[in-house]
Amino acid sequence: MKRLFSLTLVLAMCLLLIACAGERQAENASETESTTEAATEPTTEPLPTKDELLSQAEKASANDINNAAFDNIARTKQTYCNKTLELSGMVKTIQEDYVELAGFYGATYLIDVYLPLDDLVKLDAGQQITVVGNTTDELIDTSESVAEYTFEYKHFQMPIAYLVQDRMEIKGVLKGVNNSYAPAYNIQIGTSNVLKLVYFADTVDTSSLAFNQEITFSARAINVNDSWRYYDAEIIE
Repeated sequence: MKRLFSLTLVLAMCLLLIACAGERQAENASETESTTEAATEPTTEPLPTKDELLSQAEKASANDINNAAFDNIARTKQTYCNKTLELSGMVKTIQEDYVELAGFYGATYLIDVYLPLDDLVKLDAGQQITVVGNTTDELIDTSESVAEYTFEYKHFQMPIAYLVQDRMEIKGVLKGVNNSYAPAYNIQIGTSNVLKLVYFADTVDTSSLAFNQEITFSARAINVNDSWRYYDAEIIE
């Protein structure tokens, strides 16, 4: 009887030890899993704001980059890649999440500028804009076939960017209504003899405008057939 009791006690102690060991292994496994999850959980840094980028940006233009790249691509990448730039240029095309920024129609070197959707929907092809963003050192080659011709392009990349300005401030001399493009007005910019078209916003009282009147206005500048036209113009002074 005593021997049976002793065997039962030993068996109970063994079962207790096995249960404790199992609990400890489960706890260790849980701790290891938690530690692994914590170690592998990705950390994402917040994107810089427009104001933060503007505070450190260097000014440049798409035309500057195109001309510099033709001269010395290595120096161009050193000057403009992996930098924060306040960049001006003309919208060549508008894609789903970026625009191709060019110095002019026919430019070989373009900048792919990735913008928020709210900025993209405001823009038109040919429009002069200013953006701010961070460039990378990636250069992507593309080609475009038009009829029997193939055009080669190289694209710098600006994956993080914001629209800074989609209107220009211009000073010129009014030369009357353009009868062929009414209600557009002819305007002389600088000393050029080639008159440009300006379309005033509906809120502007054009009845008070006079021939040879010098004005300063803001407008959306859009290149149409290699000629700048100014839309939604508002008179500043």
